[in-house]
Amino acid sequence: MRKKTLIAFVLTAGFWAVSCSSDDNTSAVNPYEKFQGTWTGTFSGDDEGTWTATFDSAGKATGTLESNTVTFPFDLEAQVSENGEITAEYSSGGRSVGTMDGILTETTASGTWKSPEQNAQGTWEGSKN
Repeated sequence: MRKKTLIAFVLTAGFWAVSCSSDDNTSAVNPYEKFQGTWTGTFSGDDEGTWTATFDSAGKATGTLESNTVTFPFDLEAQVSENGEITAEYSSGGRSVGTMDGILTETTASGTWKSPEQNAQGTWEGSKN
């Protein structure tokens, strides 16, 4: 009887050690992975033009915004949240010119923009390339 009890104990302890091991090979899913890559789009309203941004694995983006009425591109910086809410700022020479807010899905983007300095606003849209 002791031998059966010992074998049962060893098997139970071995099963417990394997099933509770912290060395499982599952990796965490990056919530920003679906947004990674290059995105392009347009904006319209009181001004119009195009924009492009490249998102990294942390949900941060850099790019450019080009107005049809200004001869130089603006620097664009953005951050997307895990659920797709995006906030962006475009600037010239390190001085903020305007903001963009909206929503990203895995393939599309849309929102509103405003430039208080120019008393201008409108909408924007885009897609992942």
